[in-house]
Amino acid sequence: MDARKSFKICCIATLVILVIFIVILVILYFTILKPKQPEVVAKPLGLSNFHFSLQPNVSLSLCIRMQISIKNPNYARFEYGNSTAYLYYFGSSVGDAPIGAGVIHARSTANLTTVVNVAADKVISNPNFLPDVFRGSLSLTTASTMEGKVVLLGILRLHAKDHIACMTSVFVWKGNSSSSCISEIKL
Repeated sequence: MDARKSFKICCIATLVILVIFIVILVILYFTILKPKQPEVVAKPLGLSNFHFSLQPNVSLSLCIRMQISIKNPNYARFEYGNSTAYLYYFGSSVGDAPIGAGVIHARSTANLTTVVNVAADKVISNPNFLPDVFRGSLSLTTASTMEGKVVLLGILRLHAKDHIACMTSVFVWKGNSSSSCISEIKL
């Protein structure tokens, strides 16, 4: 009977230790390791190849140089593949920008620089173009999805998608722009 009693005590002790370990992991997940949304700031570095004219015909050509800062507040790094950011003007696609593969390390900020080439003919042919020009501002939307892996403690790898949307205003008379962005990560 002593062997049986020892076996029961060993099983109970193992079960208690396992339950304590699981409780600790759950507490860690919901307090420290719970995924948080990255903070995205798109800062226009300026306009290049900017040309706007009303005479003899309405014409527009521009490239927007952007620096996208992504702050990762998580305890896991995000490894992402090549992606593309798409530029829209009133729902119509008017440009794109490549985003090269990279890594955003845990609790750090990554700065990505890209150039958005704007298809000026699509912008000009939009019926909202001239009213926007007379107001002095073109309202553009940028959308991008970055797919990759979240790597936690170098062991756990989870598939993740980061959806980024930015509203950019191009001030045609001043020749500059401003942006605001939101980001949502899905595991």
